[in-house]
Amino acid sequence: MAERFRDILVVDLLGGIGDLCMVLPAVHALHRAHPGAALRVLTHAPGADLLRSDRAVTEVRRAERHRERAAVVAELDRCPPDLVVSTTRFDGIAEEIEARGMRSVTDMWRRPPDDEPVARRYVAILAAEGLVEGGYRPPSIHLTAAEQAVADRTLSGVAPSGAPVVLVPGAGMAVKRWPHWPRLASALARSGEPPLVVAGGGSAPGWGGAPVRPLPPTDLRSLAALFAAVGRRGGVVVGPDTGPVRVAAAVGARTVGLFGPTLAARYGLDPPALDLQGLPGCTHRRPTAITEQVCWWQAACPLSTAGPACMADIEPGAVHAALARVVGRGGPPTDAVEVRASG
Repeated sequence: MAERFRDILVVDLLGGIGDLCMVLPAVHALHRAHPGAALRVLTHAPGADLLRSDRAVTEVRRAERHRERAAVVAELDRCPPDLVVSTTRFDGIAEEIEARGMRSVTDMWRRPPDDEPVARRYVAILAAEGLVEGGYRPPSIHLTAAEQAVADRTLSGVAPSGAPVVLVPGAGMAVKRWPHWPRLASALARSGEPPLVVAGGGSAPGWGGAPVRPLPPTDLRSLAALFAAVGRRGGVVVGPDTGPVRVAAAVGARTVGLFGPTLAARYGLDPPALDLQGLPGCTHRRPTAITEQVCWWQAACPLSTAGPACMADIEPGAVHAALARVVGRGGPPTDAVEVRASG
């Protein structure tokens, strides 16, 4: 690798916590390849907080929503880098970066195959550009010892023993909401302890009398630390393809991901996660252009008037079985499992 850079700017303004998690392997690969460089990340709150103690990141800059291009212009003017890597192309951001004349990679979405995970694709593109070297490493979020100690105490207060199961029912997009949470919670309670539940993050279900134990409200970093504590206890976090579940995986917790409108082969989590794919053969799914799917923005499923058919297709029994596998009672999974409704 001939090129070496002193100041690197990574721009990730796609808007989601999960999007930031998926770019972390590229950020860390850039740091390993250019260990002496200042490495800045321009992104949104609250995801920016996840980088607060990251040893690879020199500085985190925040952009206001709906003012992303202005934030990019301001950052390029404030401290011109000699390398820019951007996942973000809307509103002329890519053209603004390219016009500055420094080395840049502004198309991280070029010709992706359906079955290559996004995070791996980012690193592969940077490697092809000669900007990083070495193999892919999964997303990783750094937590301080103090944060982890507080999380251990908090978890002990709500789940004194055992390997907790944490449910993340909220989803910022209706198309990702799973309708069977009460049935899963009841099944978990019958076979052991009632599950823990993360509140917020989109419309939460009514539990219909199912026994659950709510986690205390907290900020994003404290939630990440709680997920890490769950992982240290041998527990598991289950939820749809959303930022919090990606955060859980990035701090070392075992996860079960519920994938409907997004294809697990492209957006799934790294092993030992187990990803369940609802309606794997849906012809309306567009793995490399998800925002163009007919269902994406309004959850208007062409196959069901009751909500996203792909999410409903993931049966609670399949999730319950996946949880058992992930915690080691059936061997570590290595890829997505396709599931279909039992009737």
